[in-house]
Amino acid sequence: MMKIEYLRTGPYVGRGREYRPAVDLATVGRGDLRWYYFLSDISFTVGAVDLTPPWSWTPVFDFLWSMKGVIGFLERGERSTVGFTENAELIEFVPEDGMVRVSCTYAPTEAVCSLGELKEAWLAFRQAVLTELGGEYPQLVGNPVLTELRL
Repeated sequence: MMKIEYLRTGPYVGRGREYRPAVDLATVGRGDLRWYYFLSDISFTVGAVDLTPPWSWTPVFDFLWSMKGVIGFLERGERSTVGFTENAELIEFVPEDGMVRVSCTYAPTEAVCSLGELKEAWLAFRQAVLTELGGEYPQLVGNPVLTELRL
């Protein structure tokens, strides 16, 4: 089973742009929302294999958009990677014999899952993020750039 989660528990809490006075989250552009808002810790596991990045400050919307892109590449039979805005580390996804091999540059381990498991984990992650942040920041729900993530 694959699981992707975000935890807003690190030293960055209260420092993202969403905490600035007078920010209208309904109008924040895609680039800004993707890279400067909602900093988090990402938890990423495939079965018993932990591929969780060992750092904080990952922008949750950048990770969401990146994973959506990965799924699109994998559906076409192409390999893909997720990079991080805060460093040069990567998570690599390689389609092999109907499965997906997942490895990363920051840990010496790898895992294998099905594309269906990856899609389910991403959908659950997306729903959790949008539900939690939408509840905490109601203006965010009306932001039109989030439509891209819902498609």
